[in-house]
Amino acid sequence: MRLFRRSLIALGVAASLPTVVFAAVGLFYFLRAERNQVEKATLERSQTIMILVDAALRSDLVALRVLSSSVYFESHNWSEFYPRVMRVRDANPQWATIRLYDVDAGAEILDLRRPFGAPQPMQLIGDATMQRLRDTAAPLIDGVVTESEPLMYAYFPVLSGQQLRYVIAVAIRPQEFQDILMAQIGSGPTAAIVDRSGRFLARTVNFDRRVGQLATSHVRGAIGDGKRGFYRGTTFEGFSNYSAFYTSPWSGWSAHVTVASSLIDAPTSWSFVIAGAAGLGSVLLGGVLIVLVLRDMSERRRAEETLRQSQKMEAVGQLTGGIAHDFNNLLTAIIGNLDSIRRRAGSDERLQRQADNALEAARRGAKLTSQLLAFSRSQRLQLAPVDLETLLQGMSGLLKQSVGPAIEVTVTIAPDAKIVLCDANQLELALLNLAVNARDAMPEGGDLAISTQRMALQTATDPELPHLPRQDYVEIRVADTGCGMTDEVRERAMDPFFTTKPVGMGTGLGLSQVYGVTHECGGTIIIESAPGRGTTVRLLLPPAVLVHDDARAQSEGASSPLVQQASGDRETSILVVDDDRQVRRFVSESLRSLGYKVSDTDSAAAALGMLREHQQRFDLLVADFAMPGMNGAELARLAKKHQSDLRVLMVSGYADTAAIDAALGEARLLRKPFDLAELGAAVAEVLEKDA
Repeated sequence: MRLFRRSLIALGVAASLPTVVFAAVGLFYFLRAERNQVEKATLERSQTIMILVDAALRSDLVALRVLSSSVYFESHNWSEFYPRVMRVRDANPQWATIRLYDVDAGAEILDLRRPFGAPQPMQLIGDATMQRLRDTAAPLIDGVVTESEPLMYAYFPVLSGQQLRYVIAVAIRPQEFQDILMAQIGSGPTAAIVDRSGRFLARTVNFDRRVGQLATSHVRGAIGDGKRGFYRGTTFEGFSNYSAFYTSPWSGWSAHVTVASSLIDAPTSWSFVIAGAAGLGSVLLGGVLIVLVLRDMSERRRAEETLRQSQKMEAVGQLTGGIAHDFNNLLTAIIGNLDSIRRRAGSDERLQRQADNALEAARRGAKLTSQLLAFSRSQRLQLAPVDLETLLQGMSGLLKQSVGPAIEVTVTIAPDAKIVLCDANQLELALLNLAVNARDAMPEGGDLAISTQRMALQTATDPELPHLPRQDYVEIRVADTGCGMTDEVRERAMDPFFTTKPVGMGTGLGLSQVYGVTHECGGTIIIESAPGRGTTVRLLLPPAVLVHDDARAQSEGASSPLVQQASGDRETSILVVDDDRQVRRFVSESLRSLGYKVSDTDSAAAALGMLREHQQRFDLLVADFAMPGMNGAELARLAKKHQSDLRVLMVSGYADTAAIDAALGEARLLRKPFDLAELGAAVAEVLEKDA
């Protein structure tokens, strides 16, 4: 009996041993893949940070490029150039100063930190930096230096002929890059941005103490060995960890994101522990494997849901950008023909009123297209005085549709708090986001109150306000009677992608958009809420003075009249090329109504054939930019080979502004949708400009 029992035990061990071995090996590779996934995700995170930093630097260089094209570099009237430079500096809060150097004279012409006066000796730019500017004639991003405060300098060369004559230098506070880093990392792992020499530009821990200092030898050794990778090191605070880093090939700066050692070392260690403990029994090992598999499935499910949500948002951006051209073509035909109907209605007031109503709806569709395109490209806010009363009246219908009939909406605009400095489209989108959030907080219905009041910051006691300039503000209050928020939710409410809504019901970007708009406009957002007591969102925006509507209408009427064809020796001949039949017909008929002689075709190839075979010369080519086979810019270049004096007007509803600007060169661009007056003015402008 004892022998039989031992045999059974031996048989059981022998039978379970291969299973245990294979399970241990499989788990080893599974944990190894987990480690690789952590490394990959951290590397991608560091690369994302550097992409955002490079984008901010390129934006700063764009402003310097605009300054470099100033006429003052020809007139040398630096006393008048000085206030313009100051306005540019004031428009960029993170810029400490702007300097201008005369390379030939070896002198500093101006520095915004001192009053304008006699040139000073040039001291900041070193010989190596100056030689690099001479050799490349391209903008240069330098590292961090410490003057009265830590600063990072960017240099933009200004050439005279082929020689370097002037250098514009901007001193950028590292806080700009600290904000980018904190937005991406938040309260997560330790992370930093360093320059080429290994000095800190931003750091999630002890930023004020470490900015401008040399990083640890681990960081400097890593950036000296390669462009990206993983390394092990110890922080200044004594924490041992792994770090992923990515070095930008453009700026030479690098982002470093730490990973706890346990996330890297633990998978390998645990694989050996599990293999050694396999003899304790296949049942115990099977239970551990089941727990791990279930945990992995749960994590993968959450990761897949997050990825699906991210892909959904990316698809929205791609979709809105892709359909912009076709949608703007439709709006062009609609607006153009409605405008023609309204003009021909004569004394029929009813027909004119119907045409005006349809035109207003079509133009609102164009405005909606512009708002949707904000998801497909980066754009700066267009700050201008906004009449809150007019804005809210214009969106009242959309606002009520968004919240539904169960919610009572009231709007109260104070007479002294109706004009703010903001981007009208983005402010409208922000108010809609707040209304939708209020609706979700009141599933059974309730009250939504929007009101404004004048607020003097000198008397404010809110702890969120000390960072704002001491001045008057217009406060927009959006209050609901919903379920309210806990303190924990309220503190995280404006974090990107944070949402308390069920999966698939929200992106977590609504309040982030509101926060971004208010801060870009020079204001702030304050949330007051408690569970069961509703939520009040306070938007503080700087006040502004609005140009009187009559004066503005006269200005707009004077600047864009319905231009008729000027009289001349012969009839002006225009060739219209557009693959959209309705747009082509509207443009052709509109130009004929203005007295022009018009020929039209639906393709670039047919247009080139007409230019080769047509006995009459054309005065103007009106071409759509986005056409199958050959775009409008390529058509214009080939057409000028057949008729060198041919003038060109390009029309487009395409979303990618940078691609169009790069392809057009000096050609005039008319954006879709447009009406008869805008078309006539654009044609007359091109004909008169090149006459």
